[in-house]
Amino acid sequence: MKTILIYLSLFFPLCVSAQHKILIVSTNRDSVGVEKSGTYLKEIANPFRYFKQQGFEIDIVTPYGGQASIYGEVTNDLMDIVSDSLYIKKVSNTLSPSEVNYKEYVAVFYPGGHGQYFDVVNDERIATITSKIHENGGVIGTAGHGVASLINVILSNGEYLVKGKTITCFPTWAEKEWMNISGYGKYLHFDMQEVLARRGANLIVSPTKDTYKEKSLTMIVDEKNNMVTGAFAFNATWVAEQMTILINRKYILGSND
Repeated sequence: MKTILIYLSLFFPLCVSAQHKILIVSTNRDSVGVEKSGTYLKEIANPFRYFKQQGFEIDIVTPYGGQASIYGEVTNDLMDIVSDSLYIKKVSNTLSPSEVNYKEYVAVFYPGGHGQYFDVVNDERIATITSKIHENGGVIGTAGHGVASLINVILSNGEYLVKGKTITCFPTWAEKEWMNISGYGKYLHFDMQEVLARRGANLIVSPTKDTYKEKSLTMIVDEKNNMVTGAFAFNATWVAEQMTILINRKYILGSND
């Protein structure tokens, strides 16, 4: 079955027609303390490119609409997408939550960055959109810090979305050792790893920097629950690929299992 799904994803990308739309959640917050922040460029640009190549329509939503706050160096591998007219249009004119009809989307993707800690995470409208897409059979994907935005998403049964889901996240140790933007975690309102565990997530996390490239700890597909999570920014394209495989399973093979 998995071989068939990969084959379909690679060789029949347009079988998922343009009527199938993916929603990307970004932020309007452009700083943390004195550091520039927002959504990390690699984590939104690379998946955007991949989803576009697969024939999806793509929308981006932020709490206030308008310009998304995106930061990060434009490296050579990103030159094509940051100059792409569709990408420019979408990040410059994001939707507000009131403009989003959840019934139109087959998936939601949350890229990482720290801006979301200050607006997206407490936006009940975006949380409701995500909850409804998930309950409608949609796929949820996150990369890096993106999963932090899910901590307050509540399903119609009153349970947290992450409860019982097998996921990964950016590790607390990495925040404390690597993330000068967040003051090594001091500027953030919560410890994502701790809250996800408290919310009942089946959390798989790289325990030390010696393990941060181990796929079994950092690249997680919970196929049963239609969730894909990658712990780091460099996992973002992989997350988009795995989300597409799950979407293809539902809409090409007609399976909801």
